Amino acid sequence: MRALQFSWRDCLFVHWPVERDSLRSAVPESLAIDTYGEQAWVSALASTIENARPPGVPVRFGMTFPQVNFRTYVRLGRTPGVYFLSLDTGSRLATRVARTLYRLPYYHADITTEMDTVHRVRSRRIQPDVPPAEFEATYESEGSARTPESESLERFLAERYRLFVPQAGLTTRIEHDPWYLFSADADVTAESLFEAVGLSEPDAEPRVRYCPRMEFRVHTPTRVEG
Repeated sequence: MRALQFSWRDCLFVHWPVERDSLRSAVPESLAIDTYGEQAWVSALASTIENARPPGVPVRFGMTFPQVNFRTYVRLGRTPGVYFLSLDTGSRLATRVARTLYRLPYYHADITTEMDTVHRVRSRRIQPDVPPAEFEATYESEGSARTPESESLERFLAERYRLFVPQAGLTTRIEHDPWYLFSADADVTAESLFEAVGLSEPDAEPRVRYCPRMEFRVHTPTRVEG
């Protein structure tokens, strides 16, 4: 059953290759760390969630707020998905709803965005009694948008339709059209985002992609089988 629908606007994807073994302490043992050609990845996604609301509720009653999520790629059995290491949002209400309904590790943050020829996003976690974390990116898109090709790394990183919260025994299905992604030139600062979950920021330059807008439908969480 669909529980929420919303638009994801000004979506910045920043992907880093990481050592699979380094992720093990941050990911529950019930989940296998998914890899592409033996390479594990983590990603930060900055965006604005626009008009989040239950199906059938008029747009004018939806919530709009900025968000930065930090995730890695996992499998439960043969099913691929994502595991959220953290999610920072500018909305206290969204933080409470997501923690209650989806059991996700949301934190309240001060997030500012500037969308011009050059885009900027800055996030600073301000929730007390949790590890501090900051994310900052200045970026601009390049070239033409493309939909990821089958079996490509781009598809591995973008096309994920399930999230897992094994600590609560929950999984949630996501619906959206295939991503259409621009390459992007970016200056990114994210060291403390890694440190907050016990990881070191990789030395490798990240892959950066951008999508202006995507429509999402999120289902009600269900129990993980087995």
